[in-house]
Amino acid sequence: MGQPATHRPVWRLGRVIPCLLVVVFLADMVSRVPSIDPLTFRAWEAMSRNRPPGAAFEPNRRYVNPWAYGDLASFGNLPQMRQYRPEVFTTDALGFRNPPHVLGAEVSAILIGDSFAVGSGVSDDETLSSRLTRLTGCVVYNAGSDLGRVVPKEVLALSHRLHLRNRLVMRLYAEDAAVPPMPTRRERLVWELEARTPARLRALIGRLRGLAAVGPLQVLSGRAVKAFEDDRILPNRYAGYVVKATLDNGDSMLFQSSEVNNFYRRREVRLDYWKWLWDTLQPAGFDLLVVLVPSKYTVYRPFLVDQPAGGGAGADYLDRLERDLRAAGIPTLNLTPFLSAEAARYLQHDRYLYWLDDIHWDPLGIALAAEAIREQWPLADAPCSTTLSRAVEKP
Repeated sequence: MGQPATHRPVWRLGRVIPCLLVVVFLADMVSRVPSIDPLTFRAWEAMSRNRPPGAAFEPNRRYVNPWAYGDLASFGNLPQMRQYRPEVFTTDALGFRNPPHVLGAEVSAILIGDSFAVGSGVSDDETLSSRLTRLTGCVVYNAGSDLGRVVPKEVLALSHRLHLRNRLVMRLYAEDAAVPPMPTRRERLVWELEARTPARLRALIGRLRGLAAVGPLQVLSGRAVKAFEDDRILPNRYAGYVVKATLDNGDSMLFQSSEVNNFYRRREVRLDYWKWLWDTLQPAGFDLLVVLVPSKYTVYRPFLVDQPAGGGAGADYLDRLERDLRAAGIPTLNLTPFLSAEAARYLQHDRYLYWLDDIHWDPLGIALAAEAIREQWPLADAPCSTTLSRAVEKP
């Protein structure tokens, strides 16, 4: 008699696992097609997802979130510290944060810098460029970006695409930002290649890169993990990214761990980048104003309970940078004394210049910074077109 036939199970482990992997892969790919806007806590991630090479953000986009909250609450996985607020973020055809019609107006000043220049955490009408436009009657173009490169050649290239009435460049520099190093030859070649690439091809590259980089399934899985890592079910491994401290009035405020560390270490002041920026823009007929922005910890440390006595080794970093910039003949405005005094004044009324859950200015802080810049406005002798400025404010 022959051996009885054995029936192998159809769903063997060797088949189930590859099938599951294929299903998960296909689900992830399909989920990447729709917009991730509904899954984001602020505009930054949504507007950066599909940006073309060399652009600050995805061009001609509008983001609306009535329940945005701060980056530190997200980074530290501290939902109880969220400070909800509406955020509207609009980009123009060049990928910068401006109303689209600004490109048709006569621009008097270009604002460059990082997320403080962009206006992270606030709506379009609350950014520094918008405030300055209303205060001065001069159209200020917001060319802020997080690309980490604010180089004179790109500023000059941008100026050729704008209708310039005056030639002022304001370089916002946040205390904890890294000073951009001098670009290498390879970086310059990459930037030149990006600039020569047709706009449609760059847009396609940006969209493909966005699909490959992040999708809704990835965002949802990350949120699910954070929901369990809440120091009750599992330890919160994100808590080390932020420092939670208490103000004299009893309110809690979050700080980025790196800015706290910077306050207690001495940082070298280097002028090679700043001289390069100044020496390139000045012969091209541009005026330059460097605006130094203190960190949230620098401003609010004197009002925190249980802080070490005395200052840190890095407490005078912006003061030293201001002194060296002025010695080099570069016009500089250090906002540290002004914002520190204003923070003390408004703290008496439980109002703040920075978001409690974010490293950036809130609308009050931006409005006060704009007032301080207006007091030293370099274009006082070059009046701007108020008619065009009012037109820029139209929705």
